[in-house]
Order: sequence, then C-alpha cells, then structure tokens
Amino acid sequence: MPPSPASGPGPNVVGRIVPRGIGVQALVDRIKLALDENFPARLWVEGELAEWNVRTGHAYFALKEGKAKVNAILWSSRRAALRFEPAIGTQVLVLVSKVDFYGDHGRLSVHVERMEPLGQGADHLAREELRRRLQAEGLFAEERKRPLPLLPRAVGIATASGSAALQDLLKTLDSRFAARRVLVRDCKVQGAGAAAEVAAAIDDLNRDGSVDVIVVARGGGSSTDLRAFDDEAVVRAIARSRLPVVSAVGHESDVSLADLVADLRVATPTAAATAVMPSRAKLEEGLAGLAERLRAAATGRVRLARRETETLDARLGDPRSRLRETRGEVDRLVKHARDVLAARVGHLGTSLLALGARLDATRPRVPVLRASVAALGDRLDPAMRARLAAAIADAGREGARLDALSPLAVLSRGFAVARREDGSVVRDAARLEPGDELRLSFAEGAARASVLEVDTSSGPGGRSLSTASGDGETSPGGRTPGRGENT
Repeated sequence: MPPSPASGPGPNVVGRIVPRGIGVQALVDRIKLALDENFPARLWVEGELAEWNVRTGHAYFALKEGKAKVNAILWSSRRAALRFEPAIGTQVLVLVSKVDFYGDHGRLSVHVERMEPLGQGADHLAREELRRRLQAEGLFAEERKRPLPLLPRAVGIATASGSAALQDLLKTLDSRFAARRVLVRDCKVQGAGAAAEVAAAIDDLNRDGSVDVIVVARGGGSSTDLRAFDDEAVVRAIARSRLPVVSAVGHESDVSLADLVADLRVATPTAAATAVMPSRAKLEEGLAGLAERLRAAATGRVRLARRETETLDARLGDPRSRLRETRGEVDRLVKHARDVLAARVGHLGTSLLALGARLDATRPRVPVLRASVAALGDRLDPAMRARLAAAIADAGREGARLDALSPLAVLSRGFAVARREDGSVVRDAARLEPGDELRLSFAEGAARASVLEVDTSSGPGGRSLSTASGDGETSPGGRTPGRGENT
C-alpha cells in the first residue's frame, strides 16, 4: 500500500544509469569495415559445391566443408568464362575477390572471380567440358574439313625453332621436293603462354599470303606438355584459318582438341611433311607414265583415223570418174529441160492462134448486139414507169383501208375510250360503281373523270353511264360531245 501522508516522505531512491547501445546500421557498418580490413583483395578458397542456382545469368551457390558453409555469387560475366559445368558435390577452387555482409538479410556472402575444379581429374573435366562446347558449335564437323593442295607453293610451319619436330619436318620436305619454299613461324609449344603464341603463329601465317598450307607441329610429351593444344585459343585459331591446317601434335595415342578441329590430323611431324608435300620423284614418274599413256593414245587415235580414211576412200572411189558421171547427168537434165520448154512454147503458140481466130469470127456480130441492147433499153423505161405508178396506187388503197379500220378514226368521229386506273378498257357500265376514277382518251388529248351515276337501263344494250370530268360531262354511253356541239 502507498504510504499515508502522515508518515512523511520515504527513503531516498538513487537513479540507475541506463547504458546507450549502437544502432544496427552502425553494427553492420563495423562488420563490413572489419571484413574489408581483415581479408586481402583476393584469396583462393577450397570447398564442396553445395548449391547452384542461376538467375538472370548470375550464379548463386554455396561452398561447404564439414558443417561450415558460406554463400557465394558468381556474376554472369565471370560465369561465361567457366571451362566446365559446375555440379553439386564437386570439389572446387574459387578465387574470392570480396567478402561482403548484406545488412538487409543479415547474411554474409563472398564474390567469386574465378572457379576451377579441384583434385584428380580436374584438368580432364575442364577439357571435356570445353570439347563438348566446341563440338556443339560444329567446330569438329567433318564437312568443315578442307582438302590439302596438290602441290603447295610454300608450306607454313608453326612450331619451336630448333626442335626435333622442326628438323624432322624440314628434312622430310627437302627429300620430297627441295625446290618448294618453307616458312617457319617460331612459337612456344609448352608451358605458360604457349597457347597464345601458337594461336598468334597460325594467324601470322594466314596473313603472310605466300603459303598454301599450315602445319602445327610438336613432338611427343606428357599430357601436361601437350596442354597448350587443348586450349580454346589454339582451337579457335585453327577454326578461323583460311588455309588448310595439319595437326602433328604428340603421338598416335594422344588426341588433342587441335587434332579434332584441324583439316587433317597425323601422328608425327614426318607424317605431316609427307601429307602436305608430294614426292618430286613420284610426280616425275607419274608424269612420265602419263606422257607414255598420252603417246599410246595419240598413236592409237592416228591409227584409227587412218583406217577410217581408207574406208571412206574406198567408198568414195575415183573423184575424176565421179565428176565425169556428174557432168553427164547434168547435160542430160539440161537437154530434157530444153525439150520440155520447146514443146510447151509450141503448144502455147497454137492456143493463141486459135483464140485469135475465134475473136476475128465474132467481130461482125458486135453492131447487131449493140442495136439489140439499145432496143431493150427503150422498152424497159416505159414498162418500169407503168409498174411504179401501179404500185403507188395500190399503196394508196391499202392506206385508206387501214385508216378506216384504225381506232383513231372512230375517235375522230366524237367517241372516247374509257379506261380504269390499271389501263383496262371499260366495255360494260354494269361493272362500274359511282365514284370510280376513269381516264378518257379522245382523238386529240385525254381527261380524267369520276363516275357520278350508273344507269344500266338505257344506251346500247339497255345500259347508260354518266360521268363528270374537269372538261365537262360525257354523254350516256361514254360519248363526249365533239367540237362545235353544245355541251
């Protein structure tokens, strides 16, 4: 219970000091600062790949070792440079460029700049991943392979100067065709930077313009020694070469990615020299054989032509005798033509004389025929005039008859024709009713009328009709007073 006022004030209470803490943002900032100060700019970290998710090109994953686990990020630009496809459970070695703490989620994460498989078979895994990717691009397809030139003007060689491989190449090329030119482009074939030098050598030989084929050569060695020829830079340099490329790397049991993309793969540098340069001795031997075959073919052709000429000569016979026969035949044809022409001319002359005689016989009858024609003309004129006058009279009579039968002639005598609105003619007044509208046609003009009364007891047949119109009244039976009559 609270103290009563009579009891006075209670004992003095000493105030407690409440300490002030830092804010969460300040804590996050201190963590970030500590991370930046205590971790170097780059460090390699080994671990097992525990998670792997790709979103918008970036890879989000986790590395673990025992119970320890850390989240990591591999940005899309770095992920595109991976030489293998990461799989969960794979031991990897990553190059960490930054250790970061995300205050929004209270989570620590590392930024990875590079990732490589770790442990035994890591190089093989990376090589197989590169091989699958290049094969998917079609760089190893057989249809891309180009044939080697038969006799190149010059051979380009990309290898290390002073190497046994180069000596084998030069010796073999000299023994096969010493007169041909060889251009050597020195480059490292193993160790750091070898891949870049081999790729540059291939590009330089393409730019030179004097060589027709390129040999990329190296002697045998371990898989580590041959690693440069599994590098993507070398493979793509061979793929973009405009000249055919022969790969002579390692031995028969070693197959590099450069072997797969090259136009021809051989086991040794000596085999490469044999493939790119034909033997001069064998070429000369082949040419000699071709020359012999050409001579034999030409001789056979001449012999065949001679036999054909002899056969044709036998069939043709003596040209002078054939010419005499031809002249005799021409003379015979000319004589026959002259005889036929003379007979034809004689026949035509006889016909002309007969026609002249007949014409002379008809000349006395010409005046008589002229007189007959004149007499016929005198008789024809009055006959035609009489026939025309009779036709005109007949036409007049027929016209009068047609006028007498014409309905217009009846109308001209003072009658009219009554029609209904639909155009039908009224012939019986009994079919009309008062108020019916009629149209009356006269000899000249027409009028509209309305029926006032129908009388069927008067007029022709005992019927009569009274109408009224704007022009006056019609007489019973539909007769309208004519002009000059009283209305």
